Amino acid sequence: MESPPEAPSATKPVAVITGGTEGLGLALARLFAKDGHDLMLVARSEDKLAQAAADLAKEYGVRVETTAQDLSTEEGRAGVERALQEKGLHAEFLVNNAALALGGFFQDGDRETLLKMIDLNIGAVVDLTRRLMIGMIARGHGRIVNVSSMTGFQPTPYELSYAASKSFVTNFSRGLAYELMYTGVTVSALVPGVIATDLHGKAGATYSRYLYMLPVMTPEQVASRGYRAFMRGRKIIVPGIRNKLLTLLGNFTPNFVLVPFMGMLFRVLGEDGVALPPGPIPGKEADGQPQHRAAERAS
Repeated sequence: MESPPEAPSATKPVAVITGGTEGLGLALARLFAKDGHDLMLVARSEDKLAQAAADLAKEYGVRVETTAQDLSTEEGRAGVERALQEKGLHAEFLVNNAALALGGFFQDGDRETLLKMIDLNIGAVVDLTRRLMIGMIARGHGRIVNVSSMTGFQPTPYELSYAASKSFVTNFSRGLAYELMYTGVTVSALVPGVIATDLHGKAGATYSRYLYMLPVMTPEQVASRGYRAFMRGRKIIVPGIRNKLLTLLGNFTPNFVLVPFMGMLFRVLGEDGVALPPGPIPGKEADGQPQHRAAERAS
């Protein structure tokens, strides 16, 4: 006997994309829209959200909803869930892309910025995933992709807390993917290397060696390769042949070689190429306080 058809859902499916107004988030939003998926974009700036939504809706003819939220707060994460409910939507896809980067010596980082970074890079991923995953399991299908970073594969001096937060994201995704076997819900970690965005300059790394010694990809290149892979249910996605080779090489490099090498790559340098010492950036003090190197990741 044939099983009765599923009752139609009272809500409409969308792809929820955090940090979806620029960089990698916007590039991924374009690919979802191109495939005919309606969207909900999440970011802090209402102006950027409105512009991105208008452009995507006009170009691809899909429904694009937005919600302006600070995802480093529990209130902001609850706001995403509430916005979906109020608009009669549910998350068929979740892209956890928004993050904060902090470069330089650990002791120089602003305490509030550091804790906000942990709340956003880790707290938002865990909280949003759990909030929206429950419905996916109940419906028997869904895809979650958490944007990580190759820096999370090893200790990374001078980008220490950011790299550690991305290590959490990768391993959280890998473990959760196993737990969700046979539920119809897949979890992937998209693990890019260096992406050509303004993140690096905002984080004080304009002259750091990694920008010209490591492969650099555009947001569109990362999005294209990552999108195809997580739509197929791949668990760990490292876009780019050279990045895959670097990851493999890192797995076989002893820490007494690897950690100093990473320190050399990520040490914050001045315009003259000289490594900056701990403390305030010379000539960049404001009100007697250090100019902290931080940026919200939109890629």
